[in-house]
Amino acid sequence: MAIIGRLYDADGLDREVQLSRDVVEKLGEKQLLWVDISEFQESEVREVGALLGLPEQAIQSLLQPIRRPRLDNYGDFLHININCIQENKQRYNAAELDFVVDKNFIITVHSVPIDFLKSFDRQTKGDTQLGHLDAAAFLTALLDWHVTSFFRIIERLDLEVDRLDELALEPYRDHDLFNDLIVLRRRVGQVRMALTPHREVYAALTRPDFAPLTGIDPAHHFLALNERLERAIESVENARELLVGSFEIFTTQATLRTNSIMKILTLVSVTLLPASVLTGITGLLIKTPVYDIGDEGFWVMLSMMAGIGALTVVFARRKRWI
Repeated sequence: MAIIGRLYDADGLDREVQLSRDVVEKLGEKQLLWVDISEFQESEVREVGALLGLPEQAIQSLLQPIRRPRLDNYGDFLHININCIQENKQRYNAAELDFVVDKNFIITVHSVPIDFLKSFDRQTKGDTQLGHLDAAAFLTALLDWHVTSFFRIIERLDLEVDRLDELALEPYRDHDLFNDLIVLRRRVGQVRMALTPHREVYAALTRPDFAPLTGIDPAHHFLALNERLERAIESVENARELLVGSFEIFTTQATLRTNSIMKILTLVSVTLLPASVLTGITGLLIKTPVYDIGDEGFWVMLSMMAGIGALTVVFARRKRWI
């Protein structure tokens, strides 16, 4: 487990601190404490909760998987649960992230490393002005990074859709796009299912009943954040529609290709069928030495027929007709 405490001080230097009762008791109005708990164990979460004065109900909520984003108002502080998308080798895994927000401290709890928290922490290292912020404003910054992480994933999905569109428009290609389209459709669906449930949480933060808790006008911080979430949802819906268009391009190109193949096969059939019929009738009605090929000639003809059939199959496979 890793417990990292960062103290942002408007009148001093921002620094990493060892979490203790002395640090908590000396928190001032111009200080903000961020405690990040990663890969936790129950005893350690309880220890941190006791230091920061969390009730048993809140600690139990942190220890139990919630699965769906939610927001709980405990009067003196908020408990917020969200889902994050972690990308690993073009696969998406969901990870829970909990926030506990008080006046001048914020706790983040997660069982696996969260990429956007790492990015935020890297960007804010050194002396900053975060000590001037209260925990609600700091929460807004973290949630904004949360939405940004989805925007980055959606951007990569859009690029992948464009790449498949270009391949689908090629008249001759060796790669079958159908499986790629299915995989991409599944990935878009995973992002959409992870993102849309956050509407309840982000909308709840804009309600006036949270203003007394945060001490700020919710419209100042959370309304803009909620609008940004809606834009992210619109973006993933747009990616879904683009992918549907990619399926249509793929099926149209497959139809055109099938028509082209049928034209070739029809031409070959029309060309060879009269000759085959004429040869068969002639062999039945006319007796000439040409048709008297004997047993050896019979087996040669069968071998030639089998060879022509095999060559036809190989040719069709190379042309991706079958």
